[in-house]
Amino acid sequence: MKKKKLFKKKNVDAAVEQNENTPLYQYDIRPTLWDVIAPDGITINSEDTGIIKQTLGERIYFRPFFIPRDGYPRKMQTNWLYSLTASGEVDVLIDIHKVNRSDAVRALQKQQTIFQSSLYFQLRRGNQDQIHDLRTKIADTDLLMQEIQFNENDMFHVAVLGLIFGKSEDQLNRLSEAIEDELSGMFFKVSTTWSRVKKGFLSALPFGKNHIHDSVRNLDRRALSTFAPFISGSGRYYGGVPIGVNKITGQLEFINSFGNEDYKPPNYNMGIFGISGSGKSLAMKLKIARELVAANIRAAIIDPEGEFRTLTKRLGGINLDISEESNIVINPLAINYTDIPLDDEDEELEWLKESDDKEIIEKNGRKFIRFVPIREKQNEILDFFDIIVRGKNGEEAGLTVFERNYLEKALRYIFDEVLGITSHPRSLFVDGVEERDGVLIQSNVRKPEPTISDVYNYLVKEYGEEPKAERLIAAIRPFLRDGSKPIFDGQTNLGRGVTQALHQARLVNFNIKQMEEGFLRPIAYHVILNYLWEHFIKNIEIATEKKLLYADEFWQFIDQDQTVSFFEKVARRCRKRNAGLVYASQDFLRILNNEKARGVLQNTHTFFFLEQNKIDLEQIKKNFNLTEGEIDKLFTNPEKGEGILRVGKSSVWIRTNPSDEEMIFVESNEAVLQDFLKRKQMQRSGGF
Repeated sequence: MKKKKLFKKKNVDAAVEQNENTPLYQYDIRPTLWDVIAPDGITINSEDTGIIKQTLGERIYFRPFFIPRDGYPRKMQTNWLYSLTASGEVDVLIDIHKVNRSDAVRALQKQQTIFQSSLYFQLRRGNQDQIHDLRTKIADTDLLMQEIQFNENDMFHVAVLGLIFGKSEDQLNRLSEAIEDELSGMFFKVSTTWSRVKKGFLSALPFGKNHIHDSVRNLDRRALSTFAPFISGSGRYYGGVPIGVNKITGQLEFINSFGNEDYKPPNYNMGIFGISGSGKSLAMKLKIARELVAANIRAAIIDPEGEFRTLTKRLGGINLDISEESNIVINPLAINYTDIPLDDEDEELEWLKESDDKEIIEKNGRKFIRFVPIREKQNEILDFFDIIVRGKNGEEAGLTVFERNYLEKALRYIFDEVLGITSHPRSLFVDGVEERDGVLIQSNVRKPEPTISDVYNYLVKEYGEEPKAERLIAAIRPFLRDGSKPIFDGQTNLGRGVTQALHQARLVNFNIKQMEEGFLRPIAYHVILNYLWEHFIKNIEIATEKKLLYADEFWQFIDQDQTVSFFEKVARRCRKRNAGLVYASQDFLRILNNEKARGVLQNTHTFFFLEQNKIDLEQIKKNFNLTEGEIDKLFTNPEKGEGILRVGKSSVWIRTNPSDEEMIFVESNEAVLQDFLKRKQMQRSGGF
């Protein structure tokens, strides 16, 4: 077969020979753009392939292709183009031309006439398959024509062309067959530019001219949106653990809470929203279990409904069942030192004055400022007393200026005069010997923690006769060790064998289900959140390890300003402690409409939206820029665990995928679990 040259270069030497008297320097021999980017040679090899010569010893085979007019399915998925571009050495060019409205309507009317004539012919022949297809096309054409007339849609002339490359003819054929099979699975058809190799090659280059005129197809605005390469049903893979199955591709989607070298999220926080029964707790349980085992991530849980007790037990974690009758004490007045990197600008340093004592320590080759944030802690203690004086459901007013003044004097007296605690970390210890879990420890013995009883006794002694202190004293009285709500008074005690530092616990669950729902449970939630911030997230013993604090049913405590403010502080500052906050809520609007809670949303990088209340959908769409299609997935009866996973600006439609083995420890409803096990047993025995 005769070789054809696709490109011709001007021969400078030949030009020089034409006029031997002309000096060579008068000729412009600088390389042009085409001299730089063009290959050494291109030739047509057969009816549908060609060869590119790049080096002296290498040949690259290529095959131009295009999607013909009848090669498109009736409906296209958003990730179809990814299947083409990810197939190997493939270049793809999309040629798009918008059709003005009047021309579009005339073209559709002409097309409608052709369809009607074909329908009449097929009706006479009785070809039922063709009749149904033509009626569908007529209805689609009529609808598109109406939408264009009312400016609700547009029509475009679109062509998809490409080049497939291979190092050998066999490799080129294998790749071509693989692409054809991949696209045919999505009901696309591809064709070669048979006997038009040169035109196909030039059309697939970014020259802006399409020589394959039968590749042009009319598409509307919605169909064209599926061509955008950044609109894909697949999420990006950054490692991590599987979180669910992609509802479009059927592949596993992964979540990496802490990122990797190629991807570092601005924070490690995650919010999970959905109505009751949508699968929020199930998603949290899967995340806890898989990251604990496969990603070496520690977890601490605040569990208002007892949902995570079974999971913690079966994963070998520590369950702390907190109630008025338990012997557990979580002291809201307990104070600990904090460590901040010397080169950091953490806002906690704002509480540290130049005159305050501090200590410089070195750990793992890095220097830290160690100090006791005594002023910040005193403010947190005031917030605790503010909560308890408000009473059940916040029916009473908060602390008055007089009550706050009485408490500040009490705290200063206890910290300064009684315990001698200053900003220096050594002030928390005394030399001596103490018995801890049956073991004698010498030196560095902790001083007793200040307690509610200490504050109460001071108030009674100093202001017992003061009318303005009566309400405060009466509100504190039930929280004393001999009162009806004793779990916050005394030295912190999580039970035998559980260290207060929590650095030995990989999974710990604070179950507060048995607490009084309207009053005591919100207080416990606040105190535990504060405690985990001090002794889990800020724990220097596990400073370099990955940690996640899980807070379920956040919406129940949204009206408690002190808790929301502290929650926002944790969400904003935990990243510097190599930690993240994962929270779940039924009521999205209550969080969105709370000014302080919005700060939590603004400091959250990852969201998982499950089935939502109808009244919430518009606000979710508005605040998170979800598309109509994404909103539709949350509205049209999604299955349990099905929703939109939003990581930054990327969205993926998934459904959580607990295995049969995982269902045993993630299903907290015993009746549902037994029914599941019974059905699995019947399946294994061939019962159905």
